[in-house]
Amino acid sequence: MNVLKPHLQTTIVTLLEAGTSQREIARVTGIDRKTIRAYQQRWASERANSPGVATGSPPQTPPPRPPAITTTTVSTCEPYREFIAAQLRLRRNFMSIYQDLVDQFGFTGAYNSVKRFAGKLQEHDPEQFDRLEFAPGEEAQVDYGEG
Repeated sequence: MNVLKPHLQTTIVTLLEAGTSQREIARVTGIDRKTIRAYQQRWASERANSPGVATGSPPQTPPPRPPAITTTTVSTCEPYREFIAAQLRLRRNFMSIYQDLVDQFGFTGAYNSVKRFAGKLQEHDPEQFDRLEFAPGEEAQVDYGEG
């Protein structure tokens, strides 16, 4: 009898425990449905013979974990938001904005922080596409590269 590799067996059992259908498991894993059915039957018979609590109490689920504490950090460029926004409206590049911050305001942050902050403030114009409409046969494409 051929035996599936342990990781595939674990995958099948996990998906069966989650209530996934045999057809869906076959589609996801690429394993034949008959093989999945055989493993399901084997798994069910092993569960029936396994020693366990005979009280009939439902399995306990652990309490949910508390949500992770997220701390929002304020950029070192935040106090200079108005200045940076004004410079971006003048179409200045990030390096010149950084140099002006250092020279005029004594900015101690890194250039990369200015680059990230200004990149978020920068307005991006949508790419423009011109649609040209002509009647059939009114225009032709010519290739001057040959001949």
